[in-house]
Amino acid sequence: MPRFRFVVMGALWLTTFFLFLDRVNISLAAPRIMDELGLSGVQMGLILSIYYWGYIVGHLGGGVAADRLGVRKWASVLFFFWCVLTALTGACHTLWQFAVVRGLFGVSEGAVANPLQKLANHWVLPHERGWVYGVLLASGYLGLILGMPLVGWLIEDWGWRVMFYGTGALTIVGVGLFWLLVYDRPREHPWISEQEKTLIEEALAKDRVTFDPQQGTARSLSFAEGVQILVKNWVFWAVCLIGFFIGGTFFTNLSWLPGYLVKERHFTVMSSGIYLTLPYIAASAGGLLGGYLGDRSGLRSAVGLCTGLLTGPAMVGLMLSQDLFFIVLLMSIALFVTAAMVNGMIVLLFDLLPAEVLGIAMGIYIGLFGGLGGAVGPLLLGYSYDHTGSFFWGFSGLGIGVTLMSLVLIPIMFYEKRVKREKVEKAALAQALASGKGELREVLGR
Repeated sequence: MPRFRFVVMGALWLTTFFLFLDRVNISLAAPRIMDELGLSGVQMGLILSIYYWGYIVGHLGGGVAADRLGVRKWASVLFFFWCVLTALTGACHTLWQFAVVRGLFGVSEGAVANPLQKLANHWVLPHERGWVYGVLLASGYLGLILGMPLVGWLIEDWGWRVMFYGTGALTIVGVGLFWLLVYDRPREHPWISEQEKTLIEEALAKDRVTFDPQQGTARSLSFAEGVQILVKNWVFWAVCLIGFFIGGTFFTNLSWLPGYLVKERHFTVMSSGIYLTLPYIAASAGGLLGGYLGDRSGLRSAVGLCTGLLTGPAMVGLMLSQDLFFIVLLMSIALFVTAAMVNGMIVLLFDLLPAEVLGIAMGIYIGLFGGLGGAVGPLLLGYSYDHTGSFFWGFSGLGIGVTLMSLVLIPIMFYEKRVKREKVEKAALAQALASGKGELREVLGR
């Protein structure tokens, strides 16, 4: 079977590598920035959270554009723009400069991140979605695994400003490969074979919730029709509510865990980057395993429920631990289950929603609800740290929130089962109709 689609996916995976690295490098620099500029926890929390306000705007705008316009050209431009803004972070000296640069940086990253979901849904077979998105998440964490020690070394030996200049320049490589390899759909790519193009298009048509067995293809929806379906779908809004807590935990972990190790556990910046390597490897494995289990079981909501129930205990246990071994172990478990839950919820929406509005759906789910969680979480954690002198209440509260909200997935499991049963029935009916038409043509031919 031809597999050129994975070359395209490779470019998306590399984009995610830089997406995570450039987003999180500031978290390792945060203690130095606070000390050099005399910033409080709330002020640093504002700098960390302002990115997510921009991310909300970019993700929503990118979602509408992904549904109504082509992706390749404008995503490449914005990808380059985020490289420039990464470097400009190193030139900031005041709180308002950080706010402007990091806000615009969030807009550019959000506007590129959203189409990655849409492109993945256009290029891979339905039974590959979970593990392919798992690799996408793992690629992001690989940016942290390989990048954080590099970032720590640059900060220690050259200073936090040079670190931003260097990582911004490195990201230019990703921009070039994205432009060269990524096209919106298989039928538009000049290098893909006809066999693989047909395979992907036919498989995706049968998997769409708008598949019409009478016509043997997916029924086309206008953007307005798709939005109307989205607005009326209670499962979508329930998953979005869960996404606020997942996003708050996921993004706050990325933003504050390095600072937590330095400020509360008294690690050096370099050792913080090294000790975070194992939890980031665990998060990569969680994203992959969550996707694999969702593909094999066909119940992504069940994967989300199980991992969500484990998130709270893991975060509380991490905050209570004093031994280095258990700190690293519980941090690894917390990031593992969070990444697995992120995979399950996003790919669940791939399975349940019309493709025509997947961009705006991701914009609302990841950009608005997840982004609000990412904007509120770091700020609340900084506030909690300033008033208690500890990260305990902030991190524990986020984890417990995810655990409680994951219970909403219980009724969603029954909905997911029904939708997938209907897909199987439609595919069987289409095959029966096609077989009947073939037999009729054979009789008439005789």
